Amino acid sequence: MVATLSCLGHSKCEFEAIFNFGDSNLDVDGSWATFPAQSGLYVMTYFKRPVGRATDGRLIVDFLAEALGLPCISPYLKSIGPDYKHGANYATLAYTVLLPNASSLVTGIQVEEFHHSSDQQELTRLPSRDVIGKSLHLIHWPKLFHLQFGSHWCGWSEAISSSSGLTNCLYHQGGRAFLVLNLAPVGCYPSSLAGLPPSELDAFGCSIAYRNAVVDHNNMLKAALSQTRGFLPNASHIYADTSLFC
Repeated sequence: MVATLSCLGHSKCEFEAIFNFGDSNLDVDGSWATFPAQSGLYVMTYFKRPVGRATDGRLIVDFLAEALGLPCISPYLKSIGPDYKHGANYATLAYTVLLPNASSLVTGIQVEEFHHSSDQQELTRLPSRDVIGKSLHLIHWPKLFHLQFGSHWCGWSEAISSSSGLTNCLYHQGGRAFLVLNLAPVGCYPSSLAGLPPSELDAFGCSIAYRNAVVDHNNMLKAALSQTRGFLPNASHIYADTSLFC
């Protein structure tokens, strides 16, 4: 992942900030700041104290910040004591691209927050607009839990089209470097395997249905990203295959 940054056109990875959009895979305390009564967000093994991550280890954005010589990125939803000098994290647990029935945390809201904060300068706490063009914009496309596998083509096409449009919004706000994470092999997650008979598992013990759906999704995402490159001049779009890190 760190080596991938060398492809972004910055010879020394001299990014001044990180702006982060996504779900629990990139959520650093945003969900906890919104719903402080929830439990299970720790990372005790590294920080030695609860720091609002849905894991007991650090996230990709934490390692990227360290590699770039930046501090951990503060969540935008945290109103007390944040430090936005080196960017902001808009990611929240359970966000989706399309509006689901169970959550109002959708990509459009995150980008709208970014638009508002970059216009208002958030009382001078956020970096100046010229820094946005020298920043890394990290994006993780979400798991589409509300779509059925039998009809995922139409739903995913709409979701990916919507996501590409949101990348355009970030571009027109000044963003020029985009690192896009694809969908991980969620068919190997324990929650995806609960109750499945052996006939529905592949040679690795993962869900065949999820595997096929993820492959289709990622192929469509990669094609859409390739097309987007042609419409956004002077911008770097890197497609990161997260399955290589599993």
